[in-house]
Amino acid sequence: MSYTTHGEHTALPPTVLYLVHALPPEEDTGTPLLAAGYAIEMARRGWNVTVLYASDRVKDWEEAMPFRLAGEEFSRVAVPPSPTRGEHWPLFAPLNIAGPASPATLAFERVLRQVAPDLFHVVDNVDLPLDWPDRAAALGIPVVRTVSCTEDLCGLIPPVSPMSDPVGYCLPPLTPERCARCLLSTGSFGRFAEDWDGAGSEDGVPDTSGRRRLIDLLERKRARMTTQYAETFSRVIFSSRAFRAYFERSAQLDPARVAVIPLGLDPIPGQSQPNAKLDKKEEGTPLVFGCAGTVSRAKGLDAVAAAFLHPDLLGRDDYRLVILGGGDESIIAELLARNPRVHWTGPYEPEELPARLAEIDVGLSTSRFETFHRVTREYLLSGVPVIGSSTAFGIPEVVQHGHNGLLFDHVEPGSLLRAVLACLDEPELLARITAGALATTIRSVSEEVDDLVALYGEVVHPVPIGPG
Repeated sequence: MSYTTHGEHTALPPTVLYLVHALPPEEDTGTPLLAAGYAIEMARRGWNVTVLYASDRVKDWEEAMPFRLAGEEFSRVAVPPSPTRGEHWPLFAPLNIAGPASPATLAFERVLRQVAPDLFHVVDNVDLPLDWPDRAAALGIPVVRTVSCTEDLCGLIPPVSPMSDPVGYCLPPLTPERCARCLLSTGSFGRFAEDWDGAGSEDGVPDTSGRRRLIDLLERKRARMTTQYAETFSRVIFSSRAFRAYFERSAQLDPARVAVIPLGLDPIPGQSQPNAKLDKKEEGTPLVFGCAGTVSRAKGLDAVAAAFLHPDLLGRDDYRLVILGGGDESIIAELLARNPRVHWTGPYEPEELPARLAEIDVGLSTSRFETFHRVTREYLLSGVPVIGSSTAFGIPEVVQHGHNGLLFDHVEPGSLLRAVLACLDEPELLARITAGALATTIRSVSEEVDDLVALYGEVVHPVPIGPG
């Protein structure tokens, strides 16, 4: 077997180390699934692959040692997550520097010696020390960074808060001053609001020491991000041109370091292309709408609740709505209480999804902000047309209005409701978008990794790590 870099054959297989905040089976969400897909495909191509990730199951940095799960062709290294994890991590990331003699740094450097990677690919750095990419780069290891969301720019991970623009997320440029307002509006950063006394300022926002401390942290975060993107990362990858343009309206990047590589998605094991569902559907059978994903306002579940609580839908019995996934039940509590045609399944396992999707006639992708959105592609891979948000970057790139789904606008009142009613009242339209969904081709993981390997070949220069 040969291994291609720079279009040439090398005697030994290259080694890649991935970094991500979690990995299946512990977490089956966007970036963990992305990292797992890379690891599986690269290992199939003969590369040596290790994935470094945070895990609640690991409490001691001394436990950070490579291991393999049964049946996997790549190695794993699990480490303790940051104490300021999840929602709080982006704000405190500038403080989350391990330091040269810390257990986290010593463990990371031990992993680098053991794995000896030719390349370090940061799929995301959430819940992990922010300076790890810098330490890899200082050892001469090329560092590639995938930008999956806005945690590098924003005090939150997605730029969605009660202070966001009417479109449903914060329009760029994202600034430390604006981030401070958003963070305080979420109510989850009380330690910075202790001095919030309501005193006005020229922009109508109180200018207190609590707000000033927030802005100081966010400015430190932005300065560090600027340095990393200019000096640490050999390449920066976006999944779409639209998201790259959004990001670059807040942070200037070197065009020579930036690449756009659309993500790939393979069918879930057990998932097969269905036959046209409408041909098999008995007359009078309710149309089944499905909404898969986390129950949250950022995912647009409040908009779903409003639409399906509207009198035009409450008074009908020719549909059902199935909500798949865990989250904040309070957002859909009234909907569940008042609309008997709505059922919430709660969390589900990935292997259950093919059977769930087989029961759905129309998928709902209602997120306010997405840079890719796997679920939309999973609907289409199953031949399910999609009603999708027109402003979430990853959705309109694959949903073509009137062909394989319908697009709606969160800013336009009643837009989602009208799309749902169109599916119910216009059988020709529903047949057309169902046929379009069945005919939609989704880019595969192998196709994506072809592009990824070509990019790796531009930056890989093996450098010895030294004795361990």
